[in-house]
Amino acid sequence: MRRRGVGVWGTALGLVGLLSACASAEQGTAVAVGPTVGSSLPGSADPSVGGSPGEQPGVDVAAELSEMLPCEILSDEEVVDLGFDPESASFDDVGLSYACDYRPPGGGRPPMSIQLNWQRSVDQLDLTNYSVEETSVGPLRALRIVSGADSQHCQVSVALSSEAHVSIFVHYGGTTEQACGTAESVAAAVEPKLPRSSG
Repeated sequence: MRRRGVGVWGTALGLVGLLSACASAEQGTAVAVGPTVGSSLPGSADPSVGGSPGEQPGVDVAAELSEMLPCEILSDEEVVDLGFDPESASFDDVGLSYACDYRPPGGGRPPMSIQLNWQRSVDQLDLTNYSVEETSVGPLRALRIVSGADSQHCQVSVALSSEAHVSIFVHYGGTTEQACGTAESVAAAVEPKLPRSSG
């Protein structure tokens, strides 16, 4: 059975991700974001640009995503296979966060968070002071976001539409490559369950 409480560490991780991810957009500063190393984290670009390959008109991906519960996306078996404890699941809906936070068995590191956002595309993320790499998760466009060469943190943000995305955060994941490897594995497990049109 999954816990639905909001953990302190989950709140802190979510707030760190949100503060870094949404600062410019919340302040109303439009920052064009390109997939270049050294650009910013979720900066604000033209909201009319973006989206997911194959997205079809008439499918309200944002509405479908808003109906999902982040702690119910993965089965307990999938969570275990990814190296996390399903009993550690903690739902976090404080402030702008709408996420599920997990820990490995025994409560160690790295903590991992699955965050749903149906109000902002990946092209509207403020990516200032972050290294960004264009990638893909299954058929979906994604961004691999790290804060520096020696970072133990990694974020993989998956584009779903011009107004929705899902981010996987891994913190204190050893090296950058280890943290990103974990985030990419979680994103690959989550991707088939995400709303999108089948174009």
